[in-house]
Amino acid sequence: MNRQAIQQVAFQQDVSSSNDSTRDSTYDAEPVVTPDAQPFVGVTSLAQLEQVALANNPAVFEIQADIESLRGKLTQAGLPPNPTAGIVGSDINEDGESFGRYGVYFGREVVRGNKLGYSRAAVCAEIKTAEQRLAVIQQRLLTDVRQRYYDLLVAQETVTIADQLFKISQNAVDVSQRLLDAKEAAQTSVLQAEIEMQNASVVKRQAENQRLAARRKLAGLLGESELSLGHVDGNVRELLVIADFEQSFDQVVNKSPEIAALFADVEQKRRQLQREIVEPIPNVTWQASLQHDFLTDDLIPGFQIGMPIPIWNRNQGSIHQTRYQIVAAERRADKKVLDLRQRLASAYESYLDAKLQVDAFDSEIIPKAKETLDLVNKGYREGEIGFLQLLTAQRTYSQINLTYLQQLKQLWRQHVEIEGLLLSGSLE
Repeated sequence: MNRQAIQQVAFQQDVSSSNDSTRDSTYDAEPVVTPDAQPFVGVTSLAQLEQVALANNPAVFEIQADIESLRGKLTQAGLPPNPTAGIVGSDINEDGESFGRYGVYFGREVVRGNKLGYSRAAVCAEIKTAEQRLAVIQQRLLTDVRQRYYDLLVAQETVTIADQLFKISQNAVDVSQRLLDAKEAAQTSVLQAEIEMQNASVVKRQAENQRLAARRKLAGLLGESELSLGHVDGNVRELLVIADFEQSFDQVVNKSPEIAALFADVEQKRRQLQREIVEPIPNVTWQASLQHDFLTDDLIPGFQIGMPIPIWNRNQGSIHQTRYQIVAAERRADKKVLDLRQRLASAYESYLDAKLQVDAFDSEIIPKAKETLDLVNKGYREGEIGFLQLLTAQRTYSQINLTYLQQLKQLWRQHVEIEGLLLSGSLE
């Protein structure tokens, strides 16, 4: 994809329209008030969690405050210089007399070359860049929330299966003990069952710790220390399909606010160059005065006009600097495209690896484990298989599902990262 195609994500705004954009010169510079945090009582769905995160997260407020600050800068950039006024005197105490000329003067500086308009245009582009930075942080936040959401969904299911595994192991200990008491089993069977129950207890506690950690991480993104809800709704096994690599790359480049922010920065530098080019056009300063001569009782008017002569300083250094700042900004945008392709390649590889394993569990491993469990159940009902064999089959089926959930967790993390335009880490 060439630069011209990529630049479709950048905004285009003429200098002539910059004076009417954003705010007028009567901007009311009131302090920014951080919105009250939105409560999330009863929030259980992903869409609700996203809304709460966007409304509460301080990273979003930080960029919004930056944008509001730039609106003040925009107002200031369009303000003309203040006029000047004062008292003037001359020929005072001439020839030993206290008479002289006294009066007042009034003057102002006339800004030429549409410098104020170009300054406002540059700040407008700076605001656009900040707005794209806000879009970046919002996308990072949404990606983080989605990843934590699916982590919590997996943790919830893991706790359920781990609890089932613990109950199966506990039941195996009880049965082994009864068989030992009836002298139908050896002491080693009881010891082996107790070891497996202890292992199952550890797995259960680990699953509960993972669920608690997932809840806390999700709560942190929502602006709270704890997640005040029993569970989140969703089906972690309902997988979505991602497009192939090239389609995913085109989607990332065309929608990435990172790319848009970089091209907005290029546009800001171009407008700054226009401002630097007109800087040598001299501003005109004029001044009018009116004096009263106390000796002759005459009124003496006066007038003067002046401007700097741009002989040595024609702002050539700043113009040269800004031109190469544009080149550097364009190269940063090109570099970001290459960086996104590298990052997508790594994420897509991890996604495909996780998908291969999940597909293997879905198509082969879990169905066969379920079929084995059904056959063992049938054999147990018909008296052909002992109870301990049944417990072993149940335990194996539960452990396979635990492994499957961990693969699902990895798959969802890569899926969300790619769909989130490779943007995450909102609090970093």
